[in-house]
Amino acid sequence: MDKRVIFQRLGILLAYPLAYAYLRLVMDFSEELGAGPELFGGKLTLSLTYPVFTLLFILFNEIVRRGRRGAASMPSKASVFWYAMTFLAGLTASIGPDTELSLLGMHLCAVYSVLISNDILLGGKTSGFIPADLIHGFYVKSFAGFPNFVIDWKCFKKPDADQEAEAAPRKNPIGAILFIIIMFVLLFISVCLMSSIDEDIGNFFDDIFGNIADYLVSLKLEAIMVRAIFAIPVCFYLYGLVSRSAKSDGAREKRVASWLLKIRGKGKSVSSVIVYIAAGIFVLAYILFFIKRLAYMLGGFLGQVPDGLLVSHYAREGFFELVGIMAVNMCVYLAIILLGKTDSDGHFSLPSRILVTMLMAESIIFAIIAMSKLGLYYSYYGYTPKRILAMWATLALGFAATMTIATVNRGKPHIRAGIIFTAVSYVAICVLSGVLVTIGA
Repeated sequence: MDKRVIFQRLGILLAYPLAYAYLRLVMDFSEELGAGPELFGGKLTLSLTYPVFTLLFILFNEIVRRGRRGAASMPSKASVFWYAMTFLAGLTASIGPDTELSLLGMHLCAVYSVLISNDILLGGKTSGFIPADLIHGFYVKSFAGFPNFVIDWKCFKKPDADQEAEAAPRKNPIGAILFIIIMFVLLFISVCLMSSIDEDIGNFFDDIFGNIADYLVSLKLEAIMVRAIFAIPVCFYLYGLVSRSAKSDGAREKRVASWLLKIRGKGKSVSSVIVYIAAGIFVLAYILFFIKRLAYMLGGFLGQVPDGLLVSHYAREGFFELVGIMAVNMCVYLAIILLGKTDSDGHFSLPSRILVTMLMAESIIFAIIAMSKLGLYYSYYGYTPKRILAMWATLALGFAATMTIATVNRGKPHIRAGIIFTAVSYVAICVLSGVLVTIGA
């Protein structure tokens, strides 16, 4: 038998068990998830639930992909990287500071790895289209591929099945199944009648069925049935996502990317003068802010707290506002690149580049000041999950500002570097969190 057909059949057969495992292991709503081994004297509990599921999902995607694109189709380096990030995101769900954030990252990486393994990203590679890519995967591919789970069962059909059907009558198992059910019901009635006549027979079957009932109660049969029912649409969703992605040749994605580029190009109608004025106001406002509050904000570097303030109050005061300003500055940049006019090559004028560079440089300074405050707070009060998450968010925004400066001045997008840094740094922060828990920091 052709290996490609084997992979197609195996993908079909694994779809429902994977969907059930998803509900049982990742979204179990009947009981708490079972924890894995306790390490380092019980200080760190490592749950293997999430990383094991990611491995199953990766295997499932590769099976379906090879069934559609050829049994010898090897994954690219980019898809291997995102497979690894999917696994690590699942691993950080148990050791990281925020399980929900890690699970969100696991889902994002999983869908993105499916798209990139089939080479159907809208930009051809990791690019600024990543929000559209994720929407494409989470909604378009998956829901459009819903019927595939039913349609693809044709791979089990033998090539000469139609000819054999004409030569011999088709076997129908429904009659045999119905006969077995009738016999079972009649046997049950007969046993009940005998039990009412003979007390020993009645006690014997009471013991048997009593043990079976206790066993079914211990299995929580009602939870199993609920999961089994809800696993059906999940099965259609998961198989629809991977199968439709594997069947795509990328032509539709190229058309969508071209359409998005045209839409974005038509939106670039804001004159350069308005862009200069708007960006200049932000830059000037931050310069005045630095002049007014410079001595106060540098206290974190010097380890000095203004008189009358507690360390905790000083360290917390303004930290989240500084991070918020950095996020606002990124939105200002996005508004400029989406709506501001560019030259024929798609590049910004020199004044625009200077203003954006100054704006992002100010964001980097905000990031450094925020980190100094966080470091001061950490030195006094130690580790908490929220503090390490705040550290990661500050680093990610600071790196994004740095990559924006490089993008504006080099005329080459650095979105891929930003996305990879965000993913890798989050995994590193989660590992650091696990280490801190282990050593009792």
